[in-house]
Amino acid sequence: MPIATGSLAIKRFQILSPGKDISFQWILERVQKAFISPIDLDDTREEASGFCHPFTGEAKIDNPHSLIYENVFLFGMRSDKKKIPATYMKLQLRAALEALGHEKEDAQGSIKKVGKKIRESVKDRLKEELLKSTLPSVKLTEILWNLKLNQIWLTSASSSVVLEFEKLFADAFELPIVLVNSGTAALDFESIQLGLNPNLQPYLDLSPVALATADHRKNAYQNEKREVEVPLF
Repeated sequence: MPIATGSLAIKRFQILSPGKDISFQWILERVQKAFISPIDLDDTREEASGFCHPFTGEAKIDNPHSLIYENVFLFGMRSDKKKIPATYMKLQLRAALEALGHEKEDAQGSIKKVGKKIRESVKDRLKEELLKSTLPSVKLTEILWNLKLNQIWLTSASSSVVLEFEKLFADAFELPIVLVNSGTAALDFESIQLGLNPNLQPYLDLSPVALATADHRKNAYQNEKREVEVPLF
């Protein structure tokens, strides 16, 4: 969900590269090169994706510095998709083939069959024409890049959106990233990637917490084993 709704899901990524090697100007140049080529109404493409302005969805950012909030750069990912309902496509294809006399009986009682190559050609042509008259669906997802911590927050928990972002990010920036799940400790990912020993001592010093005393466990066991006497008639 977009930030403006006030309710959103977050997926957090850690970039495995020193922050000093990444400048804002370099990030901006890579973002601009990977801007989306939007799908128009008469376009025959089924899908397109790329970066965009986080609020307008346009393939341009006129004032990028206005999208920096303290140490965070905000931009967007846009996905355009056209989809023809399968049932509608099947019905239209059947009507087109019937117009060519497919599976119709002639005067001699023979059943006419349209060849496979012609059927495929008709299907491709029909799909192209239907796509030209199909409105694309547009989805915007905000991306927050913490320039100081070298972390990225993606405002979507959808697996398909995450996969699309990971591919787009890898193609645009050529930087390795790690998805940080809710149960992942904030370890030194740079040391791990370089084969160095990260400092795990803060996590080894954690003390276990008893969730129940011995008396509580004993009472729970007795309650489970308690038999209920049922009167016999």
